Amino acid sequence: MSNEISHRKRPKGSEEKRSAILDAAVTVFSRKGFANARIEDIARQAGIGKGTVYLYFPDKESLFKSLVASAVEPILEHADRFLSEEDTSPRETMTTVYDMIDTHILQSEKRHIIRLMITEMSYFPDIAAYYHTNIVSRGLDLLRKLLIRADARGELRSQHALKVPQMVFAPVVMSVIWNALFARFESIDTHAAFQFYLDSLFQSADGA
Repeated sequence: MSNEISHRKRPKGSEEKRSAILDAAVTVFSRKGFANARIEDIARQAGIGKGTVYLYFPDKESLFKSLVASAVEPILEHADRFLSEEDTSPRETMTTVYDMIDTHILQSEKRHIIRLMITEMSYFPDIAAYYHTNIVSRGLDLLRKLLIRADARGELRSQHALKVPQMVFAPVVMSVIWNALFARFESIDTHAAFQFYLDSLFQSADGA
């Protein structure tokens, strides 16, 4: 047994072990990429045996799927709740969603998962199809509802946005790509990027 495993605090309970595996997977995937990461690397990082990982995740693909779901699903659920509140403006809803993405993904180690989705998932079409069905499509449905509501309230600057709800992800994708390539030279202000995009997407309260 390696020193790295023996000296690492071992997770005890079932949920604690699952959480430790997911945290370790973020570290290993971000360092080695999805294609080159191995289950034994993740087990070593988590301080547990390789067989224990398989008790929770049958393969590397299911582990990666769970990572994305754990990062994105809470945001989707929160957005869905906001959309059910008729008095909440579309801009307020989108501001909250952007803030959650910034806090829980872009400013955490989970940002590497988004980077890997952008750079590697074209090589793994089955995983990409899973994400589109279970994550992306849900997000796009919520965005369409939000944009339709904004248009009905006269708050949407351009009806072209109704045809391309994917563009609402633009500042998120841009932030991930910029930081992956150039963060060591110059950082990007994600809050300013989101505010700029919100100003471009929605009319102000006075219609300007």
